[in-house]
Amino acid sequence: MELMAWVDRVSSVVTERSRLVIVLFLVLTLGIGAGAATIEESNRLAIDADSETAAADDSIAANFAERDINATTSVIAVRNTDGNALSRASLLRELEFQRELVANESVNETLVADQSGGVANVVATTAIAGTDGASGESGSEANREDGRGTTTPSLEAQIDALESMSDEEVAALVAGITDPDGDHPERQRVYSLLPREYEPGSATADARLIVLTQETEKPIRTDVSVSETVAEGQIDAHDIAQSQTGPETYLMVGSGLVGEQENAAIEDSLAIVGPLAVLFVIAALSITYRDPLDVVLGLVGVALVLVWTFGTIGWAGIAFNQLMVAIPILLVGLSVDYSFHAIMRYREEYGGDGDIRDAMDRSLRGVGPALALVTITTAIGFLANLTSPATDLQQFGIVAAIGIVATLLIFGLFVPACKVELDRALAARGFDRSARAVGTGGRVGALLGGGSKLARRAPVAVVVIALLVTAGGVAGAAQLETSADDDLYIADDPPAWTAELPDAIEPGEYSLHDDREYIYETFRTPDQRVEILIEGDVTEPSTLERLDAAESEAADAAVTIDRPMGEPAVDSPLSAMERTAADDEAFNETFDDADTDGDGVPDRNLESVYDAFFAANPSLAGQYVHRTDEGYAALRLGMGVDGTADVSTIDDQVGDVAAVVETDDRRATPTGQSLVAAAATDQLITTVFESIAATFVGILGLLTVVFRATRGRASLGIVTLVPVTVAVSWLFGTLSLLEIPISMTTAIVGSIALGLGVDYAIHVTERFADELEGGADAASALHRTVVGTGGALLSSAVTTAAGFGVLGFALLPALRQFGVSLALGIVYAFVASVVVLPSLLACWVRYGPGTATKATGTATPSDD
Repeated sequence: MELMAWVDRVSSVVTERSRLVIVLFLVLTLGIGAGAATIEESNRLAIDADSETAAADDSIAANFAERDINATTSVIAVRNTDGNALSRASLLRELEFQRELVANESVNETLVADQSGGVANVVATTAIAGTDGASGESGSEANREDGRGTTTPSLEAQIDALESMSDEEVAALVAGITDPDGDHPERQRVYSLLPREYEPGSATADARLIVLTQETEKPIRTDVSVSETVAEGQIDAHDIAQSQTGPETYLMVGSGLVGEQENAAIEDSLAIVGPLAVLFVIAALSITYRDPLDVVLGLVGVALVLVWTFGTIGWAGIAFNQLMVAIPILLVGLSVDYSFHAIMRYREEYGGDGDIRDAMDRSLRGVGPALALVTITTAIGFLANLTSPATDLQQFGIVAAIGIVATLLIFGLFVPACKVELDRALAARGFDRSARAVGTGGRVGALLGGGSKLARRAPVAVVVIALLVTAGGVAGAAQLETSADDDLYIADDPPAWTAELPDAIEPGEYSLHDDREYIYETFRTPDQRVEILIEGDVTEPSTLERLDAAESEAADAAVTIDRPMGEPAVDSPLSAMERTAADDEAFNETFDDADTDGDGVPDRNLESVYDAFFAANPSLAGQYVHRTDEGYAALRLGMGVDGTADVSTIDDQVGDVAAVVETDDRRATPTGQSLVAAAATDQLITTVFESIAATFVGILGLLTVVFRATRGRASLGIVTLVPVTVAVSWLFGTLSLLEIPISMTTAIVGSIALGLGVDYAIHVTERFADELEGGADAASALHRTVVGTGGALLSSAVTTAAGFGVLGFALLPALRQFGVSLALGIVYAFVASVVVLPSLLACWVRYGPGTATKATGTATPSDD
């Protein structure tokens, strides 16, 4: 009853001192709104989740000496379909392009020059070395592997070398470097930079790759981990690549480009769908209110809610991330919902006669408790995202909760105060301010009345059918898949109809999707690798034999790509030892002595074999074997994988390889950038469902306490929450049917569906209880509830669903999935509230604790 008393006091202040309330809110708006100017944007969405996969990735970056710095790699494809990408002129243009990259301050700030470059560098440094290519010795990669420590010539020296050569001399040098029978130390590297269809030893190709390596502050687990500095360098490199002239086309793929194009696509998408959403809101307000002044008042309230929300997050220092695209639409939907309930109840109370202040006072006393309870429960639903491993989801929950509180204050206090002053002023001048509430008559009322008719005639049948459909939804939800696919965040080419849009909102061109597809289909890109970290007792005699079997499993995996000579792109300590043994007699002797069964794989004295490996080739050994002061701690197996393969397929097949080498004393953990992202997304879906479950428990507890205190029936809380559960299960089941996976964007759909579902259900239950306490029988109470409150819910649902539904026109697949999912969730929440909940309430009155209410006509004294 304290809540009711608090609502009474607030209602009195709003109606009796309405001008003071208006002035106070306008002053607060100026102060709070100033914070909106300080909002900053964040880059890609990130999941700060710890997993075995991520830990293994960190361990490889820290303990295996392939690189002595943290770095990320981008690739640039140089495509020349009408000529020869390995010609002297084309290679010279590449070196000049690299010179532009080095001269760019943003690129050069993070550039790791000795780990960047392409075929042109290998050809030029081989020419400077004065060899014929077949046995030439040059390049930082070979130096790193073999430990010879020679210095790479400068770009100017490389350009001078190629300029001094004839076309024929360059062609002969290229053929010598790539000769399959030669022993050029950079041969394998050059192969990795040429198309999969390249014929080894040929001096012609239609494309080649350039590798751009940038230093990072920490190991890069996923695309979203790159810093703004690294991303800016990649964006500038991409711009330089696009500006190149000549017969070649430069295509670039990099982590920073994904975030840059995602931000641009979101801005373009909002420019297209934003006006549509605004038109839907105006149309919904106009149709519902049929009063231009009420429409304007509603729009002013919506604007103030957005100002308060974004001003607050600006002062709080919360960055605007891509998930928050949903915040304005969500708050518009909730604002419209709160506005409809407040204004429509006022219209019912006023009716054209009586005192305006008294009518508003009665309406606020009637709908105020429901609005307050809706605000608390909806905020709880969104704050459940604080349990998520994704920082962006946590911030989304906080911002949504802030917006919901702002919505209550604006539409529970400011808008009613404005409505009182406006109607009193107009009524004093002879204007009729009475208007019928939507749903209380006409076709809409007849349509909404169907829910109460079903509740009166066959409530049990409705409940049973709803539960059966819910069971199907739960079964479908169990089949939901997760997706860490970057393609969700890469814009598609804008549809043809967008070309007819005004220049101000016509979207730009987006080539990253096609560029990635071409590069990953054409090349064996160095960024498409996975690893298996083998930890534990790696000196146990069967270790290398198990590793040999794992190599065979990896070679047979469908996702493993082949090198130019046809062998699978699989590397391990064993294959590295075999290469070393072929060149070092002393190590070869140790290697053979450790093989007791003659199968070519050491199976004893493995510690001595590792010792000899480090002595013979310490740089190469450090890439595959982790040695500590206590001994040998881990091994690393690497696989080159098909960049076009589905991440789940890669995960499954690499997991099969890891299982071959794993024992009770050895743990084998698949890892790599794509697998880390997949593991984080899997963890995300787990926490999503856990947080939803925890939210249900929390809201259930709150509703039972509140309904026990205000209505004398705790069981009403349980009844109210059932349709919310139904709606959420329907939603997830539908997502499964539509094959929409759980991703960073769709992960919040459950929270929003939960928040709006609770909102709708509470309004229905509160109105039903009010009608019973007013002396109505159950049938009449249900009818008045469904056609009265249901009308406001319908208007709110149509507006919000349409607002989210227009995201179906967005350029990003993730935004399209997000919009469609939320539109469905809102429709399901509305249907559950006006069809399923009335039948549940009818059953509650007939067969449950509500029978006492039916008999007495009241549960507790009403405060209305």
